[in-house]
Amino acid sequence: MCTSITVNKNKTIVGFNLDILDMEWRIRNDDRKGIYIEINDAKEGWMPLFGANCRGDFVGMPTCWPFDQRSNPTADEENIINLDIDLLLQKKTLQEIRKHVENNPVCSVAGLTFMGALSDKEGNVLHIVPGQGFIYYERPEYTVLTNFSPFKKDSERHPWMGLDRYEKAERMLKGVKDDFDVQDCFEILKAVSQEACPTEVSMVFDVSERTVYWCEKRNWEQIRKVILKEDHRNIGYCGIDCFRCDAYLATANDDDALREKTAKLWSELNQTEILPEQINCQGCRFEGKKTFFCDQLCEIRKCAVKNEKDTCASCAKMSECGVLSKIIANNPEAKRNLDEIKR
Repeated sequence: MCTSITVNKNKTIVGFNLDILDMEWRIRNDDRKGIYIEINDAKEGWMPLFGANCRGDFVGMPTCWPFDQRSNPTADEENIINLDIDLLLQKKTLQEIRKHVENNPVCSVAGLTFMGALSDKEGNVLHIVPGQGFIYYERPEYTVLTNFSPFKKDSERHPWMGLDRYEKAERMLKGVKDDFDVQDCFEILKAVSQEACPTEVSMVFDVSERTVYWCEKRNWEQIRKVILKEDHRNIGYCGIDCFRCDAYLATANDDDALREKTAKLWSELNQTEILPEQINCQGCRFEGKKTFFCDQLCEIRKCAVKNEKDTCASCAKMSECGVLSKIIANNPEAKRNLDEIKR
């Protein structure tokens, strides 16, 4: 079942009730990456399907009732579960997933329509219903998603569709004040919690503070709290986000076509031959594979390693560096990333 809420006032606050029956679950806390609610799948084992990450994303995945057979896999569609996990584990950004669903069909598992209730650190929200479509909200005042399709609304009835929960949450959210906070969100989650298909976990994410609060089995007096520590290792020495780099994506997805495309482009830009088989990288500040360029040719990386700098943000000569200025000229986001780390 489940209820997912996002509110953008003075803060971005995300709330989620996990309502499940006869399924094994657990909370996994990795304060360097996120707080995940994992489900034990008979084939896949423990899968991180819901929760928050240190980047500021949140994933909820309500089940759509009634089931819509259009969500059944038929060919090469991306499964909604994979998209949700990719956001939660920071393999993709919300905007990358949005772009994907704009151009590609999405499916669920056979016989069950899972939906995506996804948000990012800016408070943008993406609701995905496999087989039906998606709705993107740019920093909405609030959104609610329960267990009926926002495309069908109440045109098809089902005992578990959660229309009552939706209407109750909407009434409580209309006109909320600018100081809407964690406890206010818990009050809504408490009001829409379930017993028949029991609410096992109620989680609230204060995105601005990167702090996750949760309680288990509707025990509202025992709320736990974890502050997520921002892990900037995905930001390369020069400020480029390695997780968005084509070399990293080609490696993570074992995409030979992207390797060939990247090798050709990098060969032209650097006026040296770079082969597709050299496009294997797990991030320039992580242990593991590096591209030939990152390992042997990148002057920024050589300088940072030699001078024991985590990134260029900790270098007093950052604003004067000619090599860095060329990178920033082509990648303005790199400068923004370095400024954020410096702050």
